[in-house]
Amino acid sequence: MMHLVLAAKLAWSNTSANWQRLFVRCSGVTFAVVLMFMQTGFRNALFDSNVRIMEVKISADVVIRTKSRFMLSSGQQMPLQNVITARSCEGVASAEPLYIENVMSEWHREGTPKRKIRVLGFDPEHELFHGFGLDRLAKDLARVSTAAADVKSKSMFRLPRTPEQLKADPFGELRGKQLELVGLFECGINFSNDGTLAMTPQNFAHYFELRGGGEPLSSVDYGVIRCEPNVSPAVVVGRLQSLLGEHVIVQTRADFLKSERNFWGKNTPIGLIFRVGTLIGFVVGLIICYQVLATDIGDHMGEFATLKAMGYPTGFFATVVICQALILSVVSFLPGLLIALSAFGLVNWGTGLLMFLNVPRASIVLGLTVLMCVMSAVIALRKLLSADPASLF
Repeated sequence: MMHLVLAAKLAWSNTSANWQRLFVRCSGVTFAVVLMFMQTGFRNALFDSNVRIMEVKISADVVIRTKSRFMLSSGQQMPLQNVITARSCEGVASAEPLYIENVMSEWHREGTPKRKIRVLGFDPEHELFHGFGLDRLAKDLARVSTAAADVKSKSMFRLPRTPEQLKADPFGELRGKQLELVGLFECGINFSNDGTLAMTPQNFAHYFELRGGGEPLSSVDYGVIRCEPNVSPAVVVGRLQSLLGEHVIVQTRADFLKSERNFWGKNTPIGLIFRVGTLIGFVVGLIICYQVLATDIGDHMGEFATLKAMGYPTGFFATVVICQALILSVVSFLPGLLIALSAFGLVNWGTGLLMFLNVPRASIVLGLTVLMCVMSAVIALRKLLSADPASLF
């Protein structure tokens, strides 16, 4: 125990002896920390932004979809009858259709080219969709040719972002038909969609009359279900699966979100790209940290030789260098965390992507930083531990 305390004190003395040198050394490791934060941040943004509708805006307990639909943003529709059938299932309090269109949905305003935009169709008054905050605009949205605009949409759509802008210029064209914007909500963009409009199913049918073979409301993208109080969603999933058959995927909301994240993380190149980026940041930090520790060992080789000749065990030297690595990791992580938080805020403001940090995500990067520095320490120790004391003077 005494050797451990002595080793920790020696490690701190070696690390803090020259504050200017410590700053320079930490800056390199901090760069690697920020790089890992940004790569993991973009990867998490990929997952968070693509599932935000189901995770935050729609308060469903169970989600149903056709087996041929692999992700939220696109895929095949299923018959509305599946949603109607679900309403009769024991334990189901309510079941509502969700319509999504981002292929035929061309948005146009004067002075801008036509661009594809995501259009959501749902009943704004139903409690399942209160997360959008559009229930207060239900009467306005019930009028023909009206919709609400997402304030987080990219600027290229020229959608209003404030009530003043909405009042000044509320009109545009969707699929060549005039559309009046009567409200605003907040949803956010993702890697598949740069903007969003929301409207009632009746207005959805008005603009996308070709869906469902001329019966646009007969084909839905998702069914969202609220279970009765004190009824387990897992139990309802089993009942609905038996009722609807194998051609329909029935999942709890948690399972749906997990499957959506797995799809983007494992079945698309985007998830792999960000994982590789995180690995590159780790390797860069490993090299920088190794150079820092190897240089420090070289600078204090005489002192280490004296201690080795005095009979200090191998574990003592390993403890000193590893303690230095731990100090370096913590001192470098803190400014990296602050820089990453600032960068995340800039990305949120500039692009609308959902990037945020929480304790588990920050802990992962901290763990990678500590592992990176400890691995560097182990590599840097090899020469010191294998050398003869006499050859170190």
